[in-house]
Amino acid sequence: MVFNLAIGFTDLTANDDSYALFLGDTVLVRADEPAELLTPSRKLVKNVAIFLEVDKEETNGDSKEDLQQHLADNTTILENRTRQEREMTAEEKRKSRQRELGDQLNETARRRLLEKDGPSSNSKSSKSAAVAYRHASLLPRDADVQDLRIFVDTKHEAIVVPVCGQSAVFHISMLKNCSKTEHGDYSYLRLNFFCPGNTVGRAEGAAFPDASATFVKELVFKASNARNPTTQTVPSTNLSTAFRLIKEAQKRYKTREAERKEMEGVIAQAALVVSQGRVVPRLKDLYVRPSLGAGHHRSQGILNAHVNGFRYQPYKGDTVDILYNNIKHAIFQPSKGEMIVLLHFHLKNAILIQKKKYNDIQFYAEVGEVVTDLGRRQNMHDRDDLEAEQAERDMRHRVEMAFKSFMDKVQQFSNLEFDTTFRDLGFHGVPQRSSVFLQPTTYCLVHLVESPVTVITLSELELVHFERVSFQMKNFDAVLVMKDYKRKVFMINSIPMTSLDSIKEWLTTSDIKYTEGIQSLNWAKIMKTINEDPEGFFQNGGWSFLDPDDSDENGGDDSDEEGDDYQPSGSDDDVSEEESSDEDYSDEPSESEEEDELDSDESSGKDWSELEEEAIADDKEVDFEGQEEIPAARKRKSGSTGGGSSAKKRRH
Repeated sequence: MVFNLAIGFTDLTANDDSYALFLGDTVLVRADEPAELLTPSRKLVKNVAIFLEVDKEETNGDSKEDLQQHLADNTTILENRTRQEREMTAEEKRKSRQRELGDQLNETARRRLLEKDGPSSNSKSSKSAAVAYRHASLLPRDADVQDLRIFVDTKHEAIVVPVCGQSAVFHISMLKNCSKTEHGDYSYLRLNFFCPGNTVGRAEGAAFPDASATFVKELVFKASNARNPTTQTVPSTNLSTAFRLIKEAQKRYKTREAERKEMEGVIAQAALVVSQGRVVPRLKDLYVRPSLGAGHHRSQGILNAHVNGFRYQPYKGDTVDILYNNIKHAIFQPSKGEMIVLLHFHLKNAILIQKKKYNDIQFYAEVGEVVTDLGRRQNMHDRDDLEAEQAERDMRHRVEMAFKSFMDKVQQFSNLEFDTTFRDLGFHGVPQRSSVFLQPTTYCLVHLVESPVTVITLSELELVHFERVSFQMKNFDAVLVMKDYKRKVFMINSIPMTSLDSIKEWLTTSDIKYTEGIQSLNWAKIMKTINEDPEGFFQNGGWSFLDPDDSDENGGDDSDEEGDDYQPSGSDDDVSEEESSDEDYSDEPSESEEEDELDSDESSGKDWSELEEEAIADDKEVDFEGQEEIPAARKRKSGSTGGGSSAKKRRH
């Protein structure tokens, strides 16, 4: 027999909150065998649970009449509410939630910084200064050192040079650059060293142990190019040999330091446990980023899921192992709007691939034509084109189902959770090099299709500030401030203004505080000020300087209060204002003002026919005045011409 088993619990408490729980499943009961649950899906709470929130202010509904009255009231409110009022209500809810997040932001950030500034926060190990010789007895006994010539010790990476009749030792890391020139009969070797105030471009960036000590900034050595008749040697040979050895030592040191820096964020992974005796979940014919082929050529391979991690085995090349516990975010992006289906792994610690460290590994399959032949004529009713489009849709569906089946199998025997992108919430922007389409997920904001990829963890965000927000602008910028104030802020430029409201709504639902402003701020200076004095920053209001809403609301309240005060027209204040305004002008109105007032009063009661008659009379008066002015003008013109002619006669 088959039973639909349902069990309900009420008045359960957790964290001072009361809630109810309802469990349901389908059970098959047999006579001789134990009962079987017929739900084959996964039983994790995040996959099968549905949460229903009830408003705390909602009425208890002790009687049927109260419940009906409560529903009737709510129905009446919804029917009388206009569309504009609903939009305003949503906007007010969003602003209210943002105010709550703003109140929590400063206190949470202040507490976090104070805990981080404890005694354990300064335990970061620093690179010690390089030392060539631990003791004077270890100095080389070479003939060049004894004869006070330049000597390069390649074993200890040191340079021994004569200074004032004594041998001085410099480690190769202290040398900034060197150059050799010839001028006339002499050769010159110039050595430039690092010193306080001149450390720009220093590779290792280590601080000087004692900045107040005496430093040598530059040394220049001179030697003759003429052959010595006694020793039959050229003195400048020592400079040429030293210059060549110094360049070789510098190259080896810089290469070793680059490799050491490359390995700084890399942690040795545990060995991958390969599954034995069972069929492992796998995906075939996948490409990988970064490319593993020679010359960065693409190569296909198989992705297998083993006991504690993934192994990608290309058809040609080395394997890539990724452990489950090293994956920070596993993101699946379907082929909607794209030509590929991909699985992206954002790692906690970088791994080495071909002697380079990577934090993002991506496996993808192509489901469409990446390159289209535009020279071929196409017809929307062509049978071949229709069949090709249908085949492409079938291929997309088949590949996506293969990826989803692979993820479900991996989740059954591991704690790995796959996240999916939400294309409907996406927006265009420029996070790094070019304009791309950014898509949110449950835990991240990502762009995965083109390199370089962008993965921003939402839990690491402190707040988001929108710059250049104005109705006159088509685009705006978003500044993402991390909770770790030592990290550089992340900027997304040139976001269309049409995406502003949807981004605000998404940030509010993700419980992320956002602010907006018209100007672009100097974030390097702001973060430097915060890191120098975090306590003083939060005492002065913290991040509230980015949010102008508080000051605007306070100013708006004052203006509303002033506007609410009603004063009659005949009050003393109005009389005094009128008297003061009259004093600035004449006490009595002019004649023209009186005539205008009379005309306006008289014309207000006339009909159209009377107004037309007045207009005709005015036109006649204008014509009569113009005719009187014409003869006078002619007389003046004739008089002037006559005077001119008589003047000419007198000249002759």
